[in-house]
Amino acid sequence: MTKYTNASQRRRSGPKQPEIHAVWRGIGCLLILIVPTISFFLGIASIQLAVDQNWPLPYQLMGYPVMPDLLWKLAGLTPILGFIQSQNNLYAILMVTLVYVVFFSALVSFIYAFVYRYVGPARYGPQDAPPPKVKVKRYTR
Repeated sequence: MTKYTNASQRRRSGPKQPEIHAVWRGIGCLLILIVPTISFFLGIASIQLAVDQNWPLPYQLMGYPVMPDLLWKLAGLTPILGFIQSQNNLYAILMVTLVYVVFFSALVSFIYAFVYRYVGPARYGPQDAPPPKVKVKRYTR
């Protein structure tokens, strides 16, 4: 080996990083795509059930959404705004959807952490020092 090496030669000589297992990538897909979709449909079903059972809901969230007049002047947004305004109880559905997204994301994250704790790599590697074994006595005066 020569005395002088350039950066590309040093970079190539390092070990490859292991690839992430497909199961862990699937967890990310679950959080990004499936959880909001399920939450939205559960939000629709929950609001429909609440309306059918005459549960007290905030009247500000019920009904059809209203868009500012300034947005209607943009020709490209007219079909999108028309679709949004045709959705009944949209604000209530979105609020309940947000609650479901937070709940399901927390649940999936908790399950992920639990599984990773038992299936994942060891906490300490071969070069790590073992944790100290110290017994702490209760302080009394």
